[in-house]
Amino acid sequence: MTWNVVTLAGTSDKFKAKLNGHDESLTVPFDILGHRDVVQSSLADVLSKYSLLLSPTAHDLLNASIAAYTADVRVPRKQAYENWTRDIRLFLAVREMSVWLKAARTFERLLSFLTGDHWTVEVREAPKSYNFEPRKKRRKTIEIGAKTVCLFSGGLDSFIGAVDELERVGNVALVGHHSAGGGPTSKSQDLALQALRIAYGEDISPFLQFWISPPKGVERVSETTTRGRSILFLGLGVAVASALSARRLVVPENGVISLNVPLTEARLGSYTTRTTHPHVISLVRKLIGELGLDVEIDLPYRFHTKGEMISSCTNQDLIKPGLKATMSCSHPGANRFTARDANIHCGYCVPCIIRRAAIRASVKRDSTKYAFSDLSQPLSEKRGSDLRALKLALNRYRVRPPRIADLLAAGPLRVSDDELSNYLNGFTRGLNEVGRFLGRY
Repeated sequence: MTWNVVTLAGTSDKFKAKLNGHDESLTVPFDILGHRDVVQSSLADVLSKYSLLLSPTAHDLLNASIAAYTADVRVPRKQAYENWTRDIRLFLAVREMSVWLKAARTFERLLSFLTGDHWTVEVREAPKSYNFEPRKKRRKTIEIGAKTVCLFSGGLDSFIGAVDELERVGNVALVGHHSAGGGPTSKSQDLALQALRIAYGEDISPFLQFWISPPKGVERVSETTTRGRSILFLGLGVAVASALSARRLVVPENGVISLNVPLTEARLGSYTTRTTHPHVISLVRKLIGELGLDVEIDLPYRFHTKGEMISSCTNQDLIKPGLKATMSCSHPGANRFTARDANIHCGYCVPCIIRRAAIRASVKRDSTKYAFSDLSQPLSEKRGSDLRALKLALNRYRVRPPRIADLLAAGPLRVSDDELSNYLNGFTRGLNEVGRFLGRY
């Protein structure tokens, strides 16, 4: 079965994909008021608030990112091969046809690696009448003077990244994304921003917080393995940077999480997310270069452990409030732990354990709230799976230290020998942080 995902650009776009056999279709309409499948978002409102105008190319990329994200959350995996690998044909309506004819293959490779599916990207020219403009006009707008953009997820890494950039360049535009209706991601971003505001005002750290929500449609539920969210996050960052003529887009993520080396052979599939994997970033760089967008993506912490990020943060006074405010848990939406605290961590997932180990290795005192703080206590089979996988990996690496081949299990690393060595050393140090922490249990 192939899913045909069709983007429509404006009310005059009547394109329909030809379906074969058992093919299914999904429509992603842009700027068509009243369409039943329209993607709800704050895009126009946020752009108009900050007087940002997107170039046709940047807007094409953002629409492509939204369409890919919509497909990722709305095309069911349960109908796919082995309940995982989907066949998706994405029909993109673009205004800059000449550049997209070349860039489409790179976008195809990016989506295939990122989501683990089979993607085919076909581009066509959008109707001449299609011209995106923010619908909401404001009498008073906010001017942004920043020439650096930093992704701001509400996690500890992005919080430290924002602090370091603000200390270094003094004026940074922060970009965040969450689903409609708020939820834990929105809450953690708001709390992290409040902690940041202790030292930095809105004039030098404006926060462009977007929400984008595809419709569920008939009998369509949301997929939980939303790997495509990262292409949307990066697409928003590139669009804002391009509109600001800011050449630098900072993606703050520690190297251990970025590499996300599979802990066991069983985790080569759905457990291996690739949000900021170096191969993803390499393909995004190639894509924006082919599109002619003058934006450089910078991963300043790609060789750091999380503990090293905390220790080297240029404003240590903000670490304590940052720990209380930020969210690192891999499933914050499962707020079954307590109804009174939306920012509580589970304490036993891989990101939680890496966070706990990093804090132990740096500032020692951890003010984060964990639902399961004592890992010596028995966990259920499901809850204990990450802890068991980490212990198996640590035992394996004690017998045979990590090698380059281990890093390559998560994806290709087309970098220099020195960079490969730095990745390996950073990964090894990250394992040591976790090993010292888990040695207590």
